[in-house]
Amino acid sequence: MMLRSGKLRDRLRRRWREGILHKVTPLGAMMVALLLASGILALTTTQNVFFLLFSLLFGSSLISSFVNRLMLAGLVVRLEVAEHAVAGEAADCLLIVENKKRWLASFALEAIVPVGRRFYFPCVEGASRAVVELDVVWLQRGVPDAMVVELSTRFPFGFSVRRTLLTVRVSDAIYPSIREQAGFAAVLKELEEKSLGVTGVVEPEFHQLSSYAVGDDWRRIAWGKSARSGELFVRQMRSVGEGRLRVWLDLGSPQFERLVELAAYVVWELQYKSAKFVFGSGGTEMEVQSRHDAYNILRFLATVVPSRVEVPPHDSYTHILSFRTGHLPGAGADSASAD
Repeated sequence: MMLRSGKLRDRLRRRWREGILHKVTPLGAMMVALLLASGILALTTTQNVFFLLFSLLFGSSLISSFVNRLMLAGLVVRLEVAEHAVAGEAADCLLIVENKKRWLASFALEAIVPVGRRFYFPCVEGASRAVVELDVVWLQRGVPDAMVVELSTRFPFGFSVRRTLLTVRVSDAIYPSIREQAGFAAVLKELEEKSLGVTGVVEPEFHQLSSYAVGDDWRRIAWGKSARSGELFVRQMRSVGEGRLRVWLDLGSPQFERLVELAAYVVWELQYKSAKFVFGSGGTEMEVQSRHDAYNILRFLATVVPSRVEVPPHDSYTHILSFRTGHLPGAGADSASAD
């Protein structure tokens, strides 16, 4: 009995919230006034014509309310973000309104997105979808918060406007900003000078074994170790040779968000200048030889979080990105760059 009463309260609360999202238009107010007038006249005069008028108006109101609600039933809203979206820059997105009703179309739909734009869909046929393009700017890296989209319709007669709020989640992560900031150019210039010192042939050599993760190259699986242990292991390789530039991100550094933006900036600019280098951070080490490799690093930087990791020793071909005071050569709490 308690369970049934709880479900009843939830249903009534849901109905009440739906009522708040139901607004009567001026035309609907006139309809209500005519309905009341015809009802009063029908009861006082007992004339059939007023009973017929009252029945016609009442039936029209019921049909309008039913169809009005049916137009919003079975609708799903999705937001697809461009493959490479960067924080602080307009990202090309697709707003998709999909009608799950197989045999019934939805008419006269209006969508309002948080960026303040309205989109009108005259008709979304059954088992189909409508797509519009819009630009969205996210100011921070990472997976964005859910977006609330409002769908409304006044179909068929315009007596009322029914609205519903749909939560749209974005699964793609937003890359950190790659714009130049104060002090970033000095770090980039030093990295370029170091990258120009690459001479001789760079060859990969075995570094260590690590557990297999999704995306690892299957050709580097250590089958002997994997067979003995019962789980997959891969051989981690590192490039050796004269003058191979290594850029290392200190995950324990202060001003972490600014440091991530610095790393994104130098990685993007170095690959744009066709510089070959290795990017490392924590247990991750990626060799950059093309734009695809740079995108992989930006994808890593989009979700990286601060942590305490061991920083490799500083040498002439290893550049440590850090704002840690007194820990690394050339680093300072108030400096815009670090070595």
